[in-house]
Amino acid sequence: MSRGARDRVLEALKGEAKGAAALAVSKKAGLPLMEAVKILEELVAEGLVEKRGKAYRLRGA
Repeated sequence: MSRGARDRVLEALKGEAKGAAALAVSKKAGLPLMEAVKILEELVAEGLVEKRGKAYRLRGA
């Protein structure tokens, strides 16, 4: 995963206190959907992002 893409996904989530679906994150970050999903799942595994249903949000936000 490229550092820039990861940073864009994190930046896209910063403004979403209630969380956002992967499609919304991908559009906001300007990434293909599957790339955004892969990055989001990696961030969940690292503990930086939490997933609730279909929504992702920054942990502690």
